[in-house]
Amino acid sequence: MDQPEPAGSTDTQRTLLLGQVREIYGRIAYTQKTHEVQADLFEARSRKHRVVKFVLVAAGSGTFIASLAGVFLEPKWGSLVTSFVAVVVAGASLADRTFRYGEEMQQHRNTAAQLWDIRESYLSLIVDLKAGNVSTHEAAERRDALQKAAGAVLRDAPRTSPEAYITAQDRLKNREDLTFTSAELDLLLPERLRDNEPNSNKESEDGNDADR
Repeated sequence: MDQPEPAGSTDTQRTLLLGQVREIYGRIAYTQKTHEVQADLFEARSRKHRVVKFVLVAAGSGTFIASLAGVFLEPKWGSLVTSFVAVVVAGASLADRTFRYGEEMQQHRNTAAQLWDIRESYLSLIVDLKAGNVSTHEAAERRDALQKAAGAVLRDAPRTSPEAYITAQDRLKNREDLTFTSAELDLLLPERLRDNEPNSNKESEDGNDADR
């Protein structure tokens, strides 16, 4: 049950509150998408690193490199190549312990998942404010609770890179990742929940066929 509008509450207060909530929603949307992109970047780096390490380990194990080098190179150069590959493999193993792409990827995914819930809660608050389903006082309380929740998530969130932010900005502004056209939404919804009934033209055509 909504609380009554407190004394002195004005349309100006409601407008200011709505404007603030919309602004925070935009910031959360950008932050959430940036962490999502950062997770994708770390996943790609982790995959490439695993492939390179696998190739190096496979090539450096056994006598493959030694045999290959012995065919095309002099013995002293063959030994040098074999030693070099061994050093590279050791470096790749050290990189596994230094650059924990898998762990960082999961941290960013967890942050993005938590921010997704907060972002959707802000969106619901915007809808309720515009529809008049919530009082200014209750909306302010929900805003404060969401700000605390966002602060708790961002306090422990890992840092993102400029590359992730630029990519997220492109997806939100140019590719419209968070928005759908009416036609796109209709394709995702059951037929009875669609705004534009696809059967209207079909029924019209069926009627024309019956008249012939």
